[in-house]
Amino acid sequence: MKPFVIQEHTKIVRRGGEGAPQSVPGIKWLEQRLYDRLKRYDQRGRAEKDRVFSWGDRSARTTQWVGVIQVPGLQVEILPKIDEKDEKEIQARSNLLYMLSVAGQVPVRERDVARLASRKASLSETLAAIFADRLRRELLRGPERAYIHREENLRKFKGKLLIAQQVRHNAAHRERFFCRFDEFSEDTLMNRIFRAACRVLLNATHTPSTQDRLRHCLLLLDGVEDVFVQNELFDQITITRQNERFADVLHFCRLILQGLSPTVQAGRERSFSLLFDMNRVFEDFIAAFLKKQVMPLFNNEYRLYSQAKSQQRHLMNRDTDQGGVLLLKPDILIKSKASNGGQQFVLDTKWKQFSGKVGRNDLYQIYAYTKRYECQRSVLLYPQVSEAKCLDFDIIMGTDGAKTGEQVGVRFVNLRRDLHNKRSDRDALACELKHIVQEGFP
Repeated sequence: MKPFVIQEHTKIVRRGGEGAPQSVPGIKWLEQRLYDRLKRYDQRGRAEKDRVFSWGDRSARTTQWVGVIQVPGLQVEILPKIDEKDEKEIQARSNLLYMLSVAGQVPVRERDVARLASRKASLSETLAAIFADRLRRELLRGPERAYIHREENLRKFKGKLLIAQQVRHNAAHRERFFCRFDEFSEDTLMNRIFRAACRVLLNATHTPSTQDRLRHCLLLLDGVEDVFVQNELFDQITITRQNERFADVLHFCRLILQGLSPTVQAGRERSFSLLFDMNRVFEDFIAAFLKKQVMPLFNNEYRLYSQAKSQQRHLMNRDTDQGGVLLLKPDILIKSKASNGGQQFVLDTKWKQFSGKVGRNDLYQIYAYTKRYECQRSVLLYPQVSEAKCLDFDIIMGTDGAKTGEQVGVRFVNLRRDLHNKRSDRDALACELKHIVQEGFP
């Protein structure tokens, strides 16, 4: 299988003929048969808005999705691209793993990231190892067990006799009983999902140690039925105190079996994908990092709301009877205590390479947040790129253009650091974010 490592928003050109293509910055070449195979995979059964690549006539371009796609003969690994000048593949991979772990999108503790990310394995092999290690650890503590409702035709009476089924099936077999009963079993829906995910990864990984761990997981789930997992099955599972230790592993199974947009596809060609939307990863990472590393530095003076949970507001009302219009959900809302003035600060994350000019739609959006949440200041937050400079915009009103006192800022965080391995780099990131929050409460 050919490894093909590429970054976000990079052009892939379909290569024909035998000659070696000329190396061009920002362009990757792919043989015709593999290019066509990847195109069929991405376009099969997907709307254009859900595709991983933007396809042209003889070329394609990666979008905001990062992760792994495997088709026969080809493994495509898409890594984050923070800056045009940034080509450190190993650091990009390890920082992505750190961001995913902090954001809660992979079932691994932060202290384990350094051990796993230090390997030179591809992202798919590392993620498979993460899943196998964590699932096996939990299964060795004991798999989930629950009372399962069953209906069976038995030779011994058990539970409740089902009269209609008894008459239909056992009119000539008086020695049998068609019963409904509850059985305390490990053949639960959650364990069936775990077993299905193990089988998918067993076909996708090529590392012997990871394959051994996955086979061990299957052995620990030997009493569980093999089923085809549909998307709706995840919504049927209830997390309780008894099974909450499996919650993050179950979330990772959803990524493996269902995907955020692309997913594992059944068909003549065996294929696999595990992809993450970097817009969402960046937003979740900043929110989680703020909550864990920055907010405690303020001695509980402020409270953070990710996606403005319980604090969402409508931009306008249609009328008094029909409710609100245009629900606003800022990425991050921070509120100070009433004793500190009860101010509010909106932080809107943007996973983009800042070109020196703020997009019109981004300014409209942050303006709406600023006015509706009555903020003195709001911030658009971008990853740091070369020569990017902070900007500030004063909001004006009226025909005379008088300043209202409200302000929108453009700020940056440097992610070109060894976040998973160096405490000093994490502290520097926390210091940057602390300063941005302090600016939000003048």
